[in-house]
Formats: sequence, structure tokens, C-alpha cells
Amino acid sequence: MSTRLRVRLAIAGLAFLIYLIVRLSHPTRVTFSPANMSIDPGKGWKELAVPKTAAVCSPRLVSKSAMINALLLGEEFTDVKAAAEKVKANLVASGRAAADNIAQEDFTTASGLAGVHLSYTGKSSQSNVPDVRSHHFITRNMHGRCVSIGYLTSPALESSNVIASISRTLRVE
Repeated sequence: MSTRLRVRLAIAGLAFLIYLIVRLSHPTRVTFSPANMSIDPGKGWKELAVPKTAAVCSPRLVSKSAMINALLLGEEFTDVKAAAEKVKANLVASGRAAADNIAQEDFTTASGLAGVHLSYTGKSSQSNVPDVRSHHFITRNMHGRCVSIGYLTSPALESSNVIASISRTLRVE
């Protein structure tokens, strides 16, 4: 066996070992592509591959009572606060939330990543459609573009553990 082949095998083995260590230490960590952001939502989430577009990232996470997805915001959004204001304006303009119903707070992840957390309860005008509780964790990826990690559930099933997990474990990949 040539030296070159041995070196390649050693590098491949080392890369595989590093991958295994990362997966063992973070067994439920999910990376959203092309946003290059990841979270560790905890157990009980199923990954669904969705077609990637300019804004929609894959995978989408679903559980019995909620969904988590990632959106890559427009290239013009490099400032987190400005992106949060635009998301708020879009929610109000589309009628999904009233301006005075949207809560906003800053957050910082365990890795030091800063962002803005928007939350609101969307009320439906139709009696057969349930209300939706929505959270948007807006931050920047490695390329300086803003990303929104969304958590959607019903008000009755909202989990403070999921909210804490997203805001604590969100990081750039």
C-alpha cells in the first residue's frame, strides 16, 4: 500500500472519528441547510426533508404537537434588529398577528450568538381553525445573512423547554 493511500485512509478515519464524537455528544443536533445553522431540539422530533429554495431550509422538524423550520431571510438583511422589524411588519401586514400582540426580546445562545426572539398568538377568523402560537428566533449565519428559526405550535401545547432549547443551542455551523 502506497504512502499516499495510507495518508488518505488515515485522514478519512480521523474525519469519521470526529463525526462519531460529535454525533455521540449531540445526538439530536440538526443542521438546517442552506442556512448553516443548527439546534438541538431534544428528543421526539422527526426530520422531514423539504425542497430547498432561496428562503426555505431543510429539514423541517415535526413532533406530535409542533413544527420547527428555518428560513434564510433576504440578502439585504444583515442587521438582526432590522430583520426582526421587517418580520414584524410582514406579520402585521398579512393579518397573521396584531402589532400589539407581538412580543420581542433579545437573546444570546450558549455559544454567544446574539439574536431577537419574536413571539405571538395568531388568531383565526374561522371558528374551525385553531389558534397558533409562533416563535421566531432571528440571528445571523456565518455569511452575515439573517436566519429565522421558527417554532409553531398551539397555545395549549407550547413548550417552554423547546423555546429554551432553541434559544440556548442555536449556533452557526
